[in-house]
Amino acid sequence: MSGPCAESSHRSRGPVRRSGVALGRFLTGAGLPVFVGAATAVYELFLLAVLFAPADWGFWGAFAEEFKVWCFSYDPRTGGMEWMAVVIMLAEPLFICGVLVGIWRMGRGRSLDPAPRLARPVRPAMAGVVFGLVAVGGLYAIGRPAAELPVPPFPGERIRTQLEPPTFALVDQRGEAATDADLAGAVTLVTGVYATCSTSCPEILLQVRDTLDALPAEVRDRLRVWAFSLSPEYDTVELMTGVAEAYGFTYPQFRYLNGPVAPTKAVLENWQFSARRDPSTGLVEHANLFILLDAQGKIAYRFNLDRRHEGWLREAILALTAEAEAARL
Repeated sequence: MSGPCAESSHRSRGPVRRSGVALGRFLTGAGLPVFVGAATAVYELFLLAVLFAPADWGFWGAFAEEFKVWCFSYDPRTGGMEWMAVVIMLAEPLFICGVLVGIWRMGRGRSLDPAPRLARPVRPAMAGVVFGLVAVGGLYAIGRPAAELPVPPFPGERIRTQLEPPTFALVDQRGEAATDADLAGAVTLVTGVYATCSTSCPEILLQVRDTLDALPAEVRDRLRVWAFSLSPEYDTVELMTGVAEAYGFTYPQFRYLNGPVAPTKAVLENWQFSARRDPSTGLVEHANLFILLDAQGKIAYRFNLDRRHEGWLREAILALTAEAEAARL
């Protein structure tokens, strides 16, 4: 073919051919391993920055903590995480990169002239860095924690109940009897924990501790805290006493209640703690409840382990103790 049409066809195929040649060089030369290596380096630096970022590093610290919780079962309270998962996540890309480089060297790499290729990998390396940064940016955009909404004010009487508490007859960590009939006479905070719990129970106990510390002394002295054992089989007197001492609770303000296994489990069921032991882990899955009873012994409020409820719990205690004091006068 000749003439204007043939000339035009040659012109249109030129860029395509050059692109195909460039792609072939990229795939069979040093470009692909360098590109993958650069992207892998960015990924590894990202993981290290996540692993060692302190939680108080603003948005990045919050993102890193969320990432570790989801990917490595990170526990913010203890700092523990599944290190094997960390090792796998760090080593996997390096392994893939090493395999790729090995294949390249066994194939095209042996026929390449190393001298002129020292300068060529600059562009693939830059492309790999950009690719890695875009991927990391995407992870951050997807996984960054949402901004926390302001806590609404305590609804007060609008969410208050006046329910009769389920009956129970248990003993505390000192062997003293405690029944539902003893609930009347003072504002009482009821919750449920077990001594060997390493998940939410420490948070529950810390919130109780923080709530007590935040109350005015005259209110704190009139508040009782009763904790049902969520593991009646294993919560011994020694363990229950140890928990009370570890969190600085005093007796009789804090009473840790337990009893025979079957009756205690019936109490937990009636109070809706939904405690079930997972046979595969040995952990007790349970509701994280704070049940607040007024001075008449009626269930007034029911909260859970939620940041919003933390402030509401304190407000409810203040309201109920003020109500009890007004009734006494």
